[in-house]
Amino acid sequence: MEVPPSYPPTPVRRSWLRRILLGLLFSVLGLLLFLVLIAAFFDKQVSQQLVAEINKNLKTELRVGDASLSLLSGFPAASVNLSQVRLKDALGGQLLAAQELSFRFDLLSLFGDDLKIHSVRLQDGAVRIVVNRAGKSNTDIFKESKTPKKTATESTLHLALENAELQNIAILYDNAPTQQAAEMVVDKASASGNFSARQFRLSSQAEIKINYLDSDSSRYLAGQTLRYDAVLAVDLKRGAYALQNVELTLGGNTFNVEGLAVVKPEGTDLNFKLVGQEGDVSMIANLMPGAYHAYFREFQSTGNYACSGTVKGRLNKTETPAISFEVALRDGKVSSEKLQGPLRNVSFRARYNAQPDGSGEFELADFKGDFGGQALSLSLKVNQLEDPIVEFHANGALPLDAAYGLFDNDLITAGDGIVRLNRLKVQGRYADMVSMRRISLVNASGEIQFDNAALTYNKTPLLAETGFLRLEDNEFRIDSFMLRAGKSDFLLDGSAKNLLPVLFADSLNTTGALLEFSAKLRSENFDVDQIIGMFSEQSTVTEAGGEAGLDSLKKEKNMERSLAMNKLKGTFEANIRGFKYGKIEGKNFGGSFEFDHNNLNFNGNAAAMQGELALEGNARFDLAASLKMHIIARNLDLQTMLAQCENFGQEVITEENMRGRLSGRVVLWTFWNDFGEFDMKRLRALADVQATNGELQKVKMFEDFSSFVHLEDLRRIKFTDLQNYLEIKDQRLYLPVMFLQSNALNMTLSGEHTFDNDIDYKIKINAGQVLLNRLKKHDSDLDPLPEKKGGFNLYYSIVGNLDKYEMKRKKRVVKAEFERSEARKLLIAKALDKEFGGASVDAMLYTPTQIENDGEEYLEEMRGGGNK
Repeated sequence: MEVPPSYPPTPVRRSWLRRILLGLLFSVLGLLLFLVLIAAFFDKQVSQQLVAEINKNLKTELRVGDASLSLLSGFPAASVNLSQVRLKDALGGQLLAAQELSFRFDLLSLFGDDLKIHSVRLQDGAVRIVVNRAGKSNTDIFKESKTPKKTATESTLHLALENAELQNIAILYDNAPTQQAAEMVVDKASASGNFSARQFRLSSQAEIKINYLDSDSSRYLAGQTLRYDAVLAVDLKRGAYALQNVELTLGGNTFNVEGLAVVKPEGTDLNFKLVGQEGDVSMIANLMPGAYHAYFREFQSTGNYACSGTVKGRLNKTETPAISFEVALRDGKVSSEKLQGPLRNVSFRARYNAQPDGSGEFELADFKGDFGGQALSLSLKVNQLEDPIVEFHANGALPLDAAYGLFDNDLITAGDGIVRLNRLKVQGRYADMVSMRRISLVNASGEIQFDNAALTYNKTPLLAETGFLRLEDNEFRIDSFMLRAGKSDFLLDGSAKNLLPVLFADSLNTTGALLEFSAKLRSENFDVDQIIGMFSEQSTVTEAGGEAGLDSLKKEKNMERSLAMNKLKGTFEANIRGFKYGKIEGKNFGGSFEFDHNNLNFNGNAAAMQGELALEGNARFDLAASLKMHIIARNLDLQTMLAQCENFGQEVITEENMRGRLSGRVVLWTFWNDFGEFDMKRLRALADVQATNGELQKVKMFEDFSSFVHLEDLRRIKFTDLQNYLEIKDQRLYLPVMFLQSNALNMTLSGEHTFDNDIDYKIKINAGQVLLNRLKKHDSDLDPLPEKKGGFNLYYSIVGNLDKYEMKRKKRVVKAEFERSEARKLLIAKALDKEFGGASVDAMLYTPTQIENDGEEYLEEMRGGGNK
């Protein structure tokens, strides 16, 4: 058998690989250890030297929370990281606050005489730049440049910047002399170049969110994002910056920018030209002040669009350069979320020019378009921007099915029909248009015609079938304006003045604009509930962001309503054939409504509840609204009144229990809080009521008297004429002492009844008459018992709640309460006579008197307020 040859073992190559890896590992660890030791050795020295060297060149002081040297984070470069950086400005405030400021430099420069810093980065902070009214800037913090002498043992910093970075830096700017302010956030920005050279190419990119740019109380570019990618040729000796390749994007519009900026001691001379590379009409919105920008920012276009502009002149603390822009669109289409159908075949030219002295002009010329098949043309020219002269023309039609979104109101959810603009023209100084004293200098003409124009507002359909609104200088006429609002209809004719000052008034109406009007209103049907519901706040807690958010929204709406009402002064003469409020129905109302700023005075007569009513009152539309009203009622049907008034919220005596007729006088004070909610606690009322031919049927509470009164008599009580006074105060109904004569029994009673149905009644009954009546047979004719004086009387106190009450005999308590109640009755009567001038129901019904606003004097005279 042949034995196989033997070979020497193959060398294990893994041992060499392991040696190499271990060598590399130890080398890296050694390098890391070396860098850590160097950083530990130089940390305090370099960090303190850097801060000290910066402060040598400052008039103010740079403070840091911590300073550390790192040789690892930017290897092979070293870096000094300063945290919690604070830099004071030249005006005693703060110029810079940042979480981190980092400097990078060559690692080998640690072992030389100079630290050669080539990169700087600032992140997570804010820079505040201010120019005060004296023209002094808070950025004047650097000392004049001098060449310091270096000692043999002193090292210096040498700036050889090649790169600078900003990350998440807010920039705040406020220039008092030019009335300009800005707030923006630099998300990221970088600039690279040989900054230490006298001439170099600078490359820079940035993304900046503009919170706002304010100029002369107008806000621009709010919420817009600015991006740029730029290459500049920099000549530091001449102070010249030439834009060679700059692409700028703002609000969806991209521009190529070229030109030159030259920095001089007296300011910076600018000469730039912008040419639109791509974009649409949203650029116009970006150049508008904030209120207009918010409205027009959603407008976009397609078609032949062109945009160009120039910036030329000097920029310094008190001067601004001339700015010019031109925009044109041909054969285009304009669309927006506010438009339910686009504008087609749109052509226009727009030009904007602003000069350094504040003068300038804006012109929108030859605007033509096809809107829902209807032609529309308009033009606008504004000269002398520092004191604008406005000329506006419009002609054409607005189809509301496509244009109702232009009203910019979430409550308007649909539209139909046509609003025609017939030769509208407004020409004059803007200052005259907002001034009631000078509005007569403005030339206005034309008309707005309604052709079955319909809108759905807060779920209620509005239809303007016919009518014209005509402008004749400062007079605004309404002719045959037929409006249907849900179930209601109105025919308006009249005139008004000062329409333009009211339309152009600011949110607080600082100019005191007032719409003076006189009009006649006719209506066949007036559904008060539906009209009120149209203007009620519909937002839910969830939509408003919680209870606090909903309250804030309600308060804001109330303030808007109050400010709007404060601009009205005039009279409506009203004639309403039929009206409805809740379950209350009336007809043939004739009267007037007189508006005087936040006051509305009204009076009128109407047929209601099978009787007659006269109403007169005053409503105040302040933030917390109030209403005071006089009501004269004659011969109302009690059953109808209780049914239509929903039994006034009680269940003791309802329309099922009461028959008869009622007349009387009522004064009512009602209040609402800041959120528009009815304030039941402040409700006040005084009344003088007279009931005739009255009858009470099947009142359950009266069955407690069945032990000494025929039950048949209690089931149907017929009483004679009844007169008494009532008062509502502190959520209580006070019933002063009164004598009730009926077929069942005669009694004297007074009491209190709270809105929570707690009761406290006091009753006196003639015992002899009750006993005699008990022995008799039931009187089917229900003749009232004769009044008996003297004899033996029973006194009862009924206290508790309607669900559970106690009836006890308390002679002394009842008699004392009757005495107090007589005093209350006299005071109520005195207050009512003062309110109504002492006139009776018949005299007051057709001759309304002027209401006074001090009708609560009697409250000061009362003591105890009915308390026991």
